[in-house]
Amino acid sequence: MGTSTNKMILKAGIFDPYLDTLGGGERYCLTVAEILKTLGYQVDIFWSGDQDLLHKAEVRFNLDLSNINLIPDIFSAQSDNIEMAQDSESLTTISHHHHIHQKKIASFINKFKITSSYDLIFFLSDWSVPFLFSKKNILHVQVPFVTKTKLKNKLITQIKCLFLNQIVCNSRFTANFASRHFGSKCSVLYPPVDVEKFDPSLPKENHIISVGRFDNILNSKKQEVMIEAFRSIYHQHKDFSWRLILAGGSLSSPEKNNYLRHLQHLAIGLPIDFIVNPEFNSLKKIFSEAKIYWHAAGFGVDESIHPESTEHFGMAPVEAMASGCVPILINRGGLGEIIDNEHEGFLWNETKELVAKTELLMSSPSLLSSMSKQSILRSANFSKEKFKNELKLLLNIL
Repeated sequence: MGTSTNKMILKAGIFDPYLDTLGGGERYCLTVAEILKTLGYQVDIFWSGDQDLLHKAEVRFNLDLSNINLIPDIFSAQSDNIEMAQDSESLTTISHHHHIHQKKIASFINKFKITSSYDLIFFLSDWSVPFLFSKKNILHVQVPFVTKTKLKNKLITQIKCLFLNQIVCNSRFTANFASRHFGSKCSVLYPPVDVEKFDPSLPKENHIISVGRFDNILNSKKQEVMIEAFRSIYHQHKDFSWRLILAGGSLSSPEKNNYLRHLQHLAIGLPIDFIVNPEFNSLKKIFSEAKIYWHAAGFGVDESIHPESTEHFGMAPVEAMASGCVPILINRGGLGEIIDNEHEGFLWNETKELVAKTELLMSSPSLLSSMSKQSILRSANFSKEKFKNELKLLLNIL
C-alpha cells in the first residue's frame, strides 16, 4: 500500500507602502519575495494599487516574480492600526464616535486573523510599527530619522517590537539611528545587487554616469550639483572629450516633470545626456560604457539632523562598480560603507573635491584602471547571492 506525504507549504507576506515608486527599497523587498519563492514559500504581497505592478517591477529590476500574489492591503490605513488611544484628542473623538471605535477594533481583529495565518511577514516600515502576529516577523527599515517621541508612544512602540523577531536595516548608517528608536533587535542586511549581471569587460568611453530618480522624493539626488561640477571641469579643459550621463526614473511623464526640465535647462550647452526611465538592459549598457560614477545625494545635508535626506546605502553605485566604473561618492549616509576611500574610489565633501578627484582620474589612466579592478572585486560584497545566503541564515536563526 503506497503512502503519500503532504509537504506543508510555508506562507510569507510582504508589505511595502511605496511599491509603486519602484525605487531601491522596492527592489530590496521584491528580491526578498523572489528569494522566498525559490525557498518554497507561497508569497503574498499586500497591495491594493496597480495590479500590473509586478510585471513592471520584473522589467525594471530583472526579477522573476511569477507565481507571487497581490492580495488586498490591510496595513496602509494607519488610522485602523488601533493607535487611537495615543493622545487625548483621539480619546475624545472615539468617545463621540463609537462606530469609529468599533471599526478600528474590527480592523485590528482582521489584521490579527490574517497575519497570524502566515509563517513569515516582511514589513517595510515608514518608521511606524504595526502589530504583526505571524510565526516570524521581520521589520525592514530603509530610512533613518531623528525622532522626538512622547514617552507613552515610545512605550507603545516597545510593546509592538515585542512581536518582532528582527529589525533589518539596509546599512550600518540606518541601523545606528533605528536602534535608538526601535531597540536592540536591529541588524544589517545590505541590499542585493545583481553584480554578476553587469559586464566590466566592454570597451569604455569617456563617460561619467550618475543614476538617480528625477523626483525630489525624500532624498534629492542633487543632479544640479553634479551639473555645475561638470560645467567647471568642462570650461577648464580644451578639446574636452567627456560626457556626463544622468539616468533615472520619473514618476510623471518627462515633459511634466518640472525638476527634470530645470536640470535640462541647466545643462544647455554642455555635453550632458538625460536618460529617463531606462530599462535594466539599457542601464547595463550605460554602466558598461562609463569610466567614472558620480553620486551627490546628501550634499549640503547635516546628517545628524536630517539623516533621511542622505543616501542610506546606494545600490546604483555598486552596479556601477560591478561594471568597472570608479565611484566618486559624497561622504554622507551609507555611501562610505560601499568603498574604502582612495582604494576602490573616492569620497568627497565639497564640490571642489569632486572636481579635483575626477580630473585626477581623467588624467591618470593607470590609476583609473587599477581602481576599476578594485571596484569590481569590492562589488561582490553586495551580491544578490550573498544577500540570499544571509537572508537564509537569518530565517534559520529566527
